[in-house]
Amino acid sequence: MRISFDIGGVLSKYPDTFRDLIATLRRGGAEVFVITDIPDRETARSLVIDNGFAVPAEHVLCADYAAHGDRCKEELIRRLQIDMHFDDYAGYAAAASRACVSLLVWPDPDKPYNGGGFVP
Repeated sequence: MRISFDIGGVLSKYPDTFRDLIATLRRGGAEVFVITDIPDRETARSLVIDNGFAVPAEHVLCADYAAHGDRCKEELIRRLQIDMHFDDYAGYAAAASRACVSLLVWPDPDKPYNGGGFVP
């Protein structure tokens, strides 16, 4: 199984929860990816690695919003054959649902965007 996660509002907002989930998924044999709309790949990789998420650097990918708009993550999800994607932006989640099971992480207005010790 291949599972992907967004950074902002997902990994950044609930780092402890998703850090544990990612580690558990990987122990169970799942391939884990991060698909973000952050345009700079090195910045995205640093956010994932520096915040302790057990995702290989080569599995951190940047979607091209300028080229694909709200379907930018869908394009990568199709190419990578992702089975499940977690995102907090309804537009990305809706587009991704055309290619995989897409889960919308509802934004909790009482939690900071970068919560639980997440270092931006």
